Amino acid sequence: MDSSSSELDDTRAQLRRYASRSGGQCTPFTTAEIAERLGDAERNVARNLSRLVELGELRTRELADGSRVWWQPANEVDFPDQRSKLQEFGAFVSAVRDYAIFMLDPDGTVVSWNQGAKRIKGYSEGEIVGEPFSTFYTEDAIEEGVPESNLETAAEEGRVEDEGWRIRKDGSRFWADVVITAIRDVDGTLRGFTKVTRDMTEQREYEQRLRRERDLTEQILETVPVGISVIDSDGTFVRANRQALALLEINEADLGDLPAESRALYDAEGELVPGGRRPWTRVSETGESVHDFQCRIDRPEGDHRWLSITAVPLDGIPSGDGGTVVVIEDVTDRRERERRLERRRSELRTELGEILGRISDAFFALDEDRRFTHLNERAAELFQHSEDELLGQSLRETFPERAGGRLGEEFDGALDTQEHTNFEQYDDELDAWLEYNVYPSESGLSVYIHDITDRREYQRKLEESNERLEQFAYAASHDLQEPLRMVSSYLQLIEGRYGDELDEDGREFLEFAVDGADRMRNMIDGLLAYSRVETRGEPFEPVDLGDVLVDVREDLQMRIVESDAEIAAEPLPRVRGDRGQLRQVLQNLLDNAIVYSGDGPPRVRFEAERDGDEWVVSVSDEGIGIDPDNADRVFDVFQRLHSRDRYEGTGIGLALCERIVERHGGELWLDSVPGEGTTFSFTLPATDPDDA
Repeated sequence: MDSSSSELDDTRAQLRRYASRSGGQCTPFTTAEIAERLGDAERNVARNLSRLVELGELRTRELADGSRVWWQPANEVDFPDQRSKLQEFGAFVSAVRDYAIFMLDPDGTVVSWNQGAKRIKGYSEGEIVGEPFSTFYTEDAIEEGVPESNLETAAEEGRVEDEGWRIRKDGSRFWADVVITAIRDVDGTLRGFTKVTRDMTEQREYEQRLRRERDLTEQILETVPVGISVIDSDGTFVRANRQALALLEINEADLGDLPAESRALYDAEGELVPGGRRPWTRVSETGESVHDFQCRIDRPEGDHRWLSITAVPLDGIPSGDGGTVVVIEDVTDRRERERRLERRRSELRTELGEILGRISDAFFALDEDRRFTHLNERAAELFQHSEDELLGQSLRETFPERAGGRLGEEFDGALDTQEHTNFEQYDDELDAWLEYNVYPSESGLSVYIHDITDRREYQRKLEESNERLEQFAYAASHDLQEPLRMVSSYLQLIEGRYGDELDEDGREFLEFAVDGADRMRNMIDGLLAYSRVETRGEPFEPVDLGDVLVDVREDLQMRIVESDAEIAAEPLPRVRGDRGQLRQVLQNLLDNAIVYSGDGPPRVRFEAERDGDEWVVSVSDEGIGIDPDNADRVFDVFQRLHSRDRYEGTGIGLALCERIVERHGGELWLDSVPGEGTTFSFTLPATDPDDA
């Protein structure tokens, strides 16, 4: 006996033992179950089982999912009648779990039930046998007569296949694939039906999801504003959207037979792009993507279009074996815009060079690494190097003595903060004072340099002159005090000793002399105060202007009461300044408003408004006003707009206010309408510049 016969006998013996332990004859088994039992490969077991089928010892059947079951047929001695065949079929059907397989009588009543039917539909055999098979249909299907129509079609044609929603015992729905087959005896009499049902819910959902994804992909493909195509490994178009067809001027019907090489492509120099350089060919050969490959195609009308082509391999397809996805974008307008921008940029560079060459200030530009990118002739003269020598060179390496000091610190600070900075610095090498205006950007610095040596010298001389004038004013006012006191003393002696002996004219003359001496004393005191604004002022500190105004009102209380003045004040801010001098400003402005109030009682209002890092303080009245032509004269020393007979004063009060405000870094101005009043406004630095 050869080895194959031995294997067959062994398989036969093991199969019988397995069958006796697992339910006997007619019990179906899968190939895998028998192979596991025998400890042999499925291929060998399947070969031996097939031989047993040929010998008539086994039966076999392939199921719908492609798997195969085997069973031993019933012994004809034990089952000599038709019953044996029915039991054999029943045993087979009962074992199937993936399909609901059951029988119906000619009226559609369930007469048998397998395990698959119980699993899919939820009914046990005892619950469903004897019930109409329409139990499994939806109410809509029943109303439409679907169950009866299916049986009629199966009876007439022998078989009917249907898909649709079915109902489980718990009321839930599932999508079913149903095959109903008519059963007839030898004389053609209808004995009933077999009904095979498979639950296709998951498969249907999967197919619908794929369909939705395909539809969405198709919609996106046809609506994107770029051309998209697929080219296979031999260079033939497989697919192209409408945009790609329009850009390449090809018909969709020609895709399958049209090679991609049929369209001539030209590079920027007008040369024909060979096949090996085309993006899809490079992707097919290397498996690597190609991005933004720009080329030109010519049209029959004589014009041409520029295309940007990106080609990428399809995932999971080896190089040279599959298609390449090609994305085509018409960039003609973009290239034209870029060309115009580049031309304009070139024109602007030329214009800028001419402008910078004409300006008297030195100008140079540095990139983010502090390398010169541009400079004009004045800058080249200032640095004592030619433009060619400096362009592309590092400021630190070329001028280490400059870049290592304050200049480098200011440049670094401007780049860090991205804020304009302005500073002055003396250049030892040039023996000159230079003013730097530095404008930062993300790409570097633009620097303007102005030679301010002459201005600094003028300022120095002006400061020296002002200092001498202050000294002179102080000395003159101080030295005049002594003779003035002497004049006043002798006038008092004359009035006391000879006053009764003087006639009316003499007493009037004496009164004029005393009044003149008093006015001279006031003018000297005012001049002395004016000369000391810069030299005798106190250091700046936080000052509450509200508190200062309280003190001023106390000083002028008598004048306020006598004139019946009404003083209104909004809350005044805290500022930085000299408290004594600011008190002088508020007092002079309030006194001025009372004096020039006109015929009615004075009405004065103090207000303040924040403007950036400073405060604007205003003092308004409803007095006689000032002619606009005289607006500047009122701030001059000893300038008066009215006679002393009508309005008292030395003509130095507003000049003193202006100088005090200027010392605080502000300015003083007025707005006035004759006959309606005047508003004096001045600016002062806020205590906290960041507190708005």
